[in-house]
This record gives sequence, structure tokens and C-alpha cells, in this order.
Amino acid sequence: MSSVRTLVRIVAAESVGLALLWVMVAVLHISALIVGFLDFAAMSSFVIGFASYLLVTHLLLNGWLVRIFWGKIRRRVAILLFVTFTIRLYLLLLRVRHAVVALRGRDQVVSRLEALKARYAISVENSTVVGFPSLSAAVKRTSCVPLSVETSTNGSQGDSEAPLRPWVVTETNVDADTKLIKMSSDEMGEREPKSLSHLFTRDLSELIAGRKMLSFHFILDANNDIIHVSNTSTLPNGLPDRVRSTSPLTICNDTHYLVNLARALGMRFVAIAARNEKSCVTVTQTNCSPFLWCYTLYSTALLVYGLLVNLHYDGRATGLYHAGWMCTAAAWFLTCRSVDEPWTDTFAKIPLHLCFTVCRIFLLCAVAMGGLGNVAILYLSAKALGYLALVGEIVYKKLRRNVRLWGDVVDRYFFDKTLVMSYQGGESVVCCGWAVWFHVCRPSEHSFVLLVAVVLCQAAGMIYLNFVKRFLKEPLKNPVRILMMAKDRMKAAEKSI
Repeated sequence: MSSVRTLVRIVAAESVGLALLWVMVAVLHISALIVGFLDFAAMSSFVIGFASYLLVTHLLLNGWLVRIFWGKIRRRVAILLFVTFTIRLYLLLLRVRHAVVALRGRDQVVSRLEALKARYAISVENSTVVGFPSLSAAVKRTSCVPLSVETSTNGSQGDSEAPLRPWVVTETNVDADTKLIKMSSDEMGEREPKSLSHLFTRDLSELIAGRKMLSFHFILDANNDIIHVSNTSTLPNGLPDRVRSTSPLTICNDTHYLVNLARALGMRFVAIAARNEKSCVTVTQTNCSPFLWCYTLYSTALLVYGLLVNLHYDGRATGLYHAGWMCTAAAWFLTCRSVDEPWTDTFAKIPLHLCFTVCRIFLLCAVAMGGLGNVAILYLSAKALGYLALVGEIVYKKLRRNVRLWGDVVDRYFFDKTLVMSYQGGESVVCCGWAVWFHVCRPSEHSFVLLVAVVLCQAAGMIYLNFVKRFLKEPLKNPVRILMMAKDRMKAAEKSI
């Protein structure tokens, strides 16, 4: 009971907090524009750039969200939300409504169900249930897992923190033609080459810019114990055939779960298929939460630019611009996360974002005061050296030590360059060099403060980066947590095996 109440309180606090944060960000953005218009002579560049960015971005965001949720919101309401740019607030308040119901519910099952609905509220969902015809007792029933495979049942899917040792995670055998899972070990499925050429043609593009995909296949026996776990970066189209043999008729009596995960720009896709002897349930969710807040990072940069312009002209709205960029940055800190990521991991990464991302934004905006050309050179040079350092580390470890970094499909899927020492080191070197150049070319008290801040922040960030992984739980690297996530999403969709 206490675990359910804890879940409900966390989801409720998250839902209410993000809704209030959206309102604060909107108020501060509008206030920054109003103040800028009142001092248009000095703030013209900021006002034109910020107003244009907000108008175009919110038109695209709200238009795309109306298109996605058109069939789920009444048309008149959807049009009103689009005109007022408030469809994102509507979706956030939808989470709050489910959270309030969960808090008020006295039934533990109902409260947990409403909390799960609140967690996954900002998703486009499709689900189906297909029932199988009843079978006679004479039909032979067998497991898909060969008896020779030794598995431990010491853990169960109810233990969210179960270690990985009881289950040997193998590679999912996917048929190359049908893209269906094959259980026979003697049949060759798709195998990923491990050559150096594949490193450049596939691995790097997948790590840096490609759409990341991950699939897990779970088999549970009659006691609901996990007896098989496998994964792959290929998304299978379906589970193995339920009918194992026709002569005599042999039916699989295991419970299969197929969890397909995919990450794209601003979107998270989860497709779950669960099948037992009686029915097959499918649930597909497209999580739009990151899409709602994708504008906040660039809004932070523009507000920092407005702050520096205001300081340059001795404006009186310094406090407002400070509040604006801090609140918008906080929105970015708290939302550039997956919906299943624990808040402990999110908060552990905030110092990295402060030392690296926010500090570099201040440097970019300071350089922008002298011309946009230097900004482009700074940004491109920092990214180029960061990626070169990353590639250099991967190639060095492969050639010199025969170690394939991020070779595991799970590590590739959860790759985060914020946590990569070589990448951040490359960008930090470029940023420190530009800070020195900026102070030499334009010596002043502000440029010296900026130089000291950049150097100290990059050094502090690199030191903290050495320790941050010790604080990260990264629960979705545990296959049991993946299975629990799949079951939670099915319950939120009111579908289950």
C-alpha cells in the first residue's frame, strides 16, 4: 500500500509542478516581450528574434499537436486551443486530472491505475485484444524454451530491482525475411557485423544522429517466472507462432512479451505485444512529452541574449530576464528525460547541464554581441571537436584494445553524449579557447568574469562527470524493469494478459 501511495504522490507532484511551470514560462516570455517593446530602440534585435521564434515555434508545435490529438479532442475545443496556443497546457492539465483522481481514490488498485494514466497521459495510444478459440484438454501444450536451457527463477517480474544475474540475456533471433522472432537456435537470424567499417557506417550514425531502436523478448512460464530474455536493435514484427506443431496439434503454453522501443527527435515510441494461450494484447504508445518542451532550450538562449543586451544598455529589466532564462532552463532540465526515467537520475544530471549547456549558452550569447558569424564558427567548431574526440576514442579502443565501445544494443539505445568524457572534453577545450579569445579581443570586466566562469564551469563539469555515473540508477538497463514498464503501460491502457 505504501509503495502505491508513494507512486501516486510522485506522479501528482510531477503533474502539478510541470503544469505550473508551463504557466510561469508563458508569463515570463510574454513579460519579456512586453518589456522589450517598451524599450524597442535598445532591444529591437532581441524583440524581433524572440517574437519571431515564439510565433513560428508555437504555431508549429500547436499545429502538430492538434493534428496528432485531433480525434481525441472535440473539434471546437481543439480549434480554440490552437488559436490560443494552449493545447500543451490542456494536455498537462489532463495529467493533473488523473493525478487528482489517484490522490482521492481510496482503492489501491484504482489509485495505481489513475497514477499510471497520469504518467502516460501525453501519449497517442492504440490497443487491441484478440481472443483465441478455446482448446480441448487433448491438445498438447509445451514451452517455447528448450528444456536444456538452464534458467533461474529466483527473481520475478514483481521485483523491480532484481539483478541481471538470474537471467542470461541473449540475442533475439529475428527471421531476416518475415522479421518474426524465431525460437529455434539452429536457425540463423539477423546478426550485426562487428567490423571496423560497420563501426563507421552504422554504429556512429546510430549513436550520434540515427533513430535508436531496442527490442526485448520475454518468456514467462506458468508460475509467472522469467525463463527467457533476449534483445536486439532490430524491431521484430511479431512473436513466434503460437502453434508449435500441427501433427499432433501442439500449442505454446508460455506467456510471451515483445517490447519494441524507439527514439526519434522529440518522440518516444513503445509497442508492446503480450500473448498467452488464451489471447493476444497489443498496446502502442507515442509519447509526446519531450515534444511539448522542445522549444525551451532555444528560448533559454534567446533570453540570455536579451539579458546581455539589457545589461549592455543599462536597462532596468535585468531581474525579469534573469527570472525568464532561469525558469525556462529549469523547464528544460526537468523535461529532457524519458517518462520512465526516475527523478533521481534527472536531478543527478542537472549539474552537468549547468556546467556545460548553460555556461556555453552564455558564451555563445556573449560572442553574438559582436556578430552572428562568430557564433556559427564557435558552435560548429565545438561540435566538430566533440564528435572528433568521440570518434577518436571509439577507434582507439577498437584498434588498440579491441574493445567495442557501446557495442551492446542496450548501451547504444541509452547512449547520452552528455555523459561521455571524450565528447564533453572536446567541446570544453573549444569553449575555453573562445573565452580566452573573446577576452583578448574585447578586454573588459564582463569578458574577464565570463572567461573565469567558463573555465571554472568546464573544469567542474569534467570533475563531476567522473562521479555522476555512480549516482545514476539507469533502471531501464535492467530487463526486469523493462517488463514492469510494459505491464504498467498495458494497465494504463486498461489492457492486460
